[in-house]
Amino acid sequence: MEALSRREEQEIEAAAKTEALKACDDYVKEFAKCCEGRTFTQPFVCAKPFKAMNACIKEEMATDRIDDLKLEYIANRSEKGRLAVEALLQQRKEKLIKLSGKKEEELRKQEEYYRLAREKQQGQGA
Repeated sequence: MEALSRREEQEIEAAAKTEALKACDDYVKEFAKCCEGRTFTQPFVCAKPFKAMNACIKEEMATDRIDDLKLEYIANRSEKGRLAVEALLQQRKEKLIKLSGKKEEELRKQEEYYRLAREKQQGQGA
């Protein structure tokens, strides 16, 4: 399995926190409304809305959910990487076609040969 850098983990956790705050918007608003105009009494008077808000956020930020987001990120990152590599190979192929001046039939045969060689190599590696 691929590993995430610390920066990537922090980005995923920040995105998850943003999503959690959006999902718990009603609780956050209720807590904010309770805190308006309060200073010293806020921890005592607003304890119930605070606990409700924290419970909602904790549920949304569960470890399983964060792990799922990390796996999804890795899958998307790998897919993007795969597509970028394919685009690069296509560009190289087009450049070689222009430089070589080979006919289409010769290029198809060569491409088929390399495709079969890759499949054979992947079959041995599995």
